[in-house]
Amino acid sequence: MNRLQRWVTLGAMENWGPVRAKQFVDAAGSLDRAWAKIRRHHAGFQSAHERAKSALDMQEKEGYWAISWEDPSYPRRWRTWRDAPLAIFGRGKKASWNHRKFVAIVGTRKCCEASARISFQTSQTLSQSGIGIASGLALGIDAAAHRGSLYNQGTTLACLGHGLDRMYPKRHQGLANAMVKNGGTLLTEHLMGTGPARWHFASRNRLVVGLSEAVVLVQSPAKGGAMISAELAVESGVDLWVYRPPDHAARWAGNWALLEAYPEAAWSHPEQLIERLGVFSKPSIAKDEEALQEELRPLWRALVGTSGCQVEELARVLNESMKAIQGKLFVLELQGKVERLSGGWFVPLISSWGPRA
Repeated sequence: MNRLQRWVTLGAMENWGPVRAKQFVDAAGSLDRAWAKIRRHHAGFQSAHERAKSALDMQEKEGYWAISWEDPSYPRRWRTWRDAPLAIFGRGKKASWNHRKFVAIVGTRKCCEASARISFQTSQTLSQSGIGIASGLALGIDAAAHRGSLYNQGTTLACLGHGLDRMYPKRHQGLANAMVKNGGTLLTEHLMGTGPARWHFASRNRLVVGLSEAVVLVQSPAKGGAMISAELAVESGVDLWVYRPPDHAARWAGNWALLEAYPEAAWSHPEQLIERLGVFSKPSIAKDEEALQEELRPLWRALVGTSGCQVEELARVLNESMKAIQGKLFVLELQGKVERLSGGWFVPLISSWGPRA
């Protein structure tokens, strides 16, 4: 049995969640030891195992993919979260977040016609600059943002609050298919067979924010999912940009509350937003590499090339002993070039990536 299936099974354990699962694995000393212990002592194991196996078999049959949090293509920022999903499931381009910068466009489902148009035009303008669009495939602002990206043949990604075998709302099935056909991605932390639930949509907002270089709020009343995304952006150090409304109607109450707290976050038209965002430059990998000792550079390149790796894999790729690799990683860690994560993972810290979420 592969490690992916084991992590998926842990994620399917009733009333566990990723925090408890990772704590259990850390306490056991390894995933293999944790697995053996769970099989012997936890009554819910068999049910979780069967559910995980069934879901993965169904995914494979449909041509979808799944990766665990150990996979090198797992989103970089997510690895630092206590509650990072143990596994994620996708349809469409795998790891599209590694190939371009994404901006999240968020807002209310019950948007007015003017704000839907603003969302569409903003997404269209950002896509022209080569920026990917991330959102939640909900009604209103989300859907307009995805369509704006597709209008320019751009790449757009959606984080879902349910399994890949269903679509909520159902009317967006065609939009989802078009996103995938155009090189985009549908992404979820939920197994096949999992239906939509209110708390799923609140939770998926953190995934959208965690994949994005900036969050753009188009329209929100005083409360709603878009306000949760805005708060997450502020808390995690992701840039937040808020559309300045034309009036003070209740449908814009969230915008005005955020602008009162963060007046410098205001924007009024897509071109101005592009100026505020600036041109996303590629990470200054070469500059970071030049500052390193010659003997550390091959290891640095290997880490950057995978966005993070385990010691065993680094030793294999570089054809060096684990002791030698561990020594070099220790030096890089002291220099603030890498971060050690749970499970023996090391992630490169590139200077132009900015604050880590």
